[in-house]
Amino acid sequence: MVLMTPSLHPGFQRIHYNKLGENVKHIPVITESSNRILKTSVNTLQRTLVVKTQVQLDEVNRLLMRKRLEFNDRMQALEQRRAVLLEKQEDIKERAIKFEKFVGENEVKRQRALKKYQKEKKENELREVEKSNLYKELEQLQIRHQQLKERVDKYKIYEKYMMKILDLLPEAYSEHGSDSLVMPIIKRHETLSATQQDLLQHLTGLEEELQQGQCNLDSLKLEHSTNRLMSNKELAKLQTQWAKIREKNKQMEMSLYNQHDQSRNQIEEIGCILLAVKNIAQQCHLQHYGPLHQMDSLNMMDMIKEFIVETIKYFIVLLGIGFHRISDCAPYHFQMDTPKLISIKEAMESLEESEAEKHQDTWQQFEFIRRVKGDGNCFYRALCFTLVESLLHCESAIQRFRDKLLRSHQVLLTAGFDENAFKGLLNTFHSVLERLETDDCEETLLSLFNDQATSDSMVQYLRLLTSAHLQSHADFFQHFVEAPNLKVYCAHEVEAMAMECDHVEILALSEELDISLCIISMEGSDGHLTCHTIPEGSQPSLYLLYKTSHYDILYKHSEHCK
Repeated sequence: MVLMTPSLHPGFQRIHYNKLGENVKHIPVITESSNRILKTSVNTLQRTLVVKTQVQLDEVNRLLMRKRLEFNDRMQALEQRRAVLLEKQEDIKERAIKFEKFVGENEVKRQRALKKYQKEKKENELREVEKSNLYKELEQLQIRHQQLKERVDKYKIYEKYMMKILDLLPEAYSEHGSDSLVMPIIKRHETLSATQQDLLQHLTGLEEELQQGQCNLDSLKLEHSTNRLMSNKELAKLQTQWAKIREKNKQMEMSLYNQHDQSRNQIEEIGCILLAVKNIAQQCHLQHYGPLHQMDSLNMMDMIKEFIVETIKYFIVLLGIGFHRISDCAPYHFQMDTPKLISIKEAMESLEESEAEKHQDTWQQFEFIRRVKGDGNCFYRALCFTLVESLLHCESAIQRFRDKLLRSHQVLLTAGFDENAFKGLLNTFHSVLERLETDDCEETLLSLFNDQATSDSMVQYLRLLTSAHLQSHADFFQHFVEAPNLKVYCAHEVEAMAMECDHVEILALSEELDISLCIISMEGSDGHLTCHTIPEGSQPSLYLLYKTSHYDILYKHSEHCK
């Protein structure tokens, strides 16, 4: 290692002692100027830094040299350990080779022992099978021995019998030959033995036939099972087709029912149109067309058309000459009143002459008729009017009917109707009854029933009450309606306004209101009226006239005083 000593400035003098172990003291002596000294000091500082860096570098080199020596020592130690490991590895290889050789020898021995074991196992199995067979043979032989022993014991009596026979036979019995007494017995025995053999053969044949029959029976059972499966499969297909056809028929029935409803609605519309044509024809009747009852619908329409044309001409004339000469120019009398829902009482003579002559014997029972507007609600309106009319001048009857209405409120609730749907209708009914209690004249009753809103409210309430009674007694009435169910029928045919009434609805309403009425039908062609009393066997108090799907009110002679 080289040690660097800093050089002194030339301006300094120093005393140097080279003796080891002595202290060296430097005494600087300044011999130069201050400027020179400052300049020299800067150079000295730079050299000092270089020397310091050199010292640090020497220290690093010294440490590096030490590390190299340590590394060399470690490498030598590693080489020694590597040599030891190589020796151990060689030793392990030799031991592994010896172990593999040992394992191979043991595997050969194991295979040889396994083959020997399998061979001995097979031999043992064969011996066991042979032993089992021998045991079975032994058991069979023992059974055979037991059977033979039992057979010997069984035949022992014959031996004893034969021995007794031999004792009884003479000593020279064998000399007689065929005349011996034993020969018939021997022949009989031979015959019986032959018969037994034949029977055994026949029994064997029967057993074979039985087995053949059993095989045939099994084959027939198998064939029957196969046929049954095929039949079930075919039946399932047919059932599926039947279900589809039934569903299709059901849809067709629903379609037919809808078409029937549409046709019925169309028929009702046509009936209303024809009725309207007839009503208009009554107001527009022209004498030269002849009697009204002898005219068909086309002639009536032609007459109405001619009447309208003449009316238009008449109004044109009015506009031309002024209204002060109307009485001189008017060839016709016009009735401009709007048709009423309920008319006043009319005498029976007001009927058409042909009908009066046809039923003259029956008309004598009735004195008056009251017309009802044919708008599909004629039955309910006629029944309601004549029922309320029968209560006039009798406060107790009005009170009883009011009690029925109060009970009907609960009937509607029980049937599932919403109270808000019928509460206003019921209040209208009560208002009419209260009005009649204070003013019970016929004109007041007519004015109330000719008010469209009031009259329709009472009709609607009776329709709801009829529907409630039908649904409450569905077990009885469901067999008399043509609909998928009774609820649908009530919704479409009973509760809806302007729908004509059927016999089942008349019966239900009469039962609910506990009234008896008689319907006089003019549909008969034998010259006699047909009377229907509802319910049957009761004494009717109300009478209605039925003709071509329309109802009017009838009054008997006894009621004329009212």
